[in-house]
Amino acid sequence: MKKFYLEVVVFISGAVVMAYEIIGSRMLGPYVGTSITVWSAIIGVILMSLSLGYYLGGRLADRKPYFALLGKIILTAAVFIILSTAVKDVLLRSLLSLINNINAVSLIASLLLFSVPGFFLGMVSPFAARLKIKSLKTTGATVGNLYAISTVGSITGTFMAGFYLIPAFAVSHILYLLSITLVVFAAGLFLIYKPQRSRTE
Repeated sequence: MKKFYLEVVVFISGAVVMAYEIIGSRMLGPYVGTSITVWSAIIGVILMSLSLGYYLGGRLADRKPYFALLGKIILTAAVFIILSTAVKDVLLRSLLSLINNINAVSLIASLLLFSVPGFFLGMVSPFAARLKIKSLKTTGATVGNLYAISTVGSITGTFMAGFYLIPAFAVSHILYLLSITLVVFAAGLFLIYKPQRSRTE
């Protein structure tokens, strides 16, 4: 379990971020519709957040390669998904009352609801790669393997959200499920790994 747990965490994080993106259309849909501009806002914000997370996550991992810190990053993502669930309706109603432009509302709502969870979930893969690397000779293989696993997780999350979760459950229930999943696997990092720095530091 300990040997492959980081791979599992990366897979789950990839699945959650894509499921969150797909479900985002259902969060915004009742208020601004599901047009191409709405989807563009959601996808653009998620990609922007992931990119920033990749960049800063890698830098943070080089400075503080702690397994516990990775757990805290994942817990933070879970907390913000829960917050987005709690405020989404009030936020969208408020934005519509203040701004008479669906495109602007879609973009602002996407930024407020999706950017922070996307940012923290984006930090997971580079952070896990830093913790996993044991030799410079296998750096490329390790990083490639983890990003492949993350992508497979994203594919799985996309299909799970679109084919099963959204048709079967309410949006808020799915969001809570995603949050709980992140909390469980973050807790595993605290339980399985000792709160110490990576051996590669």
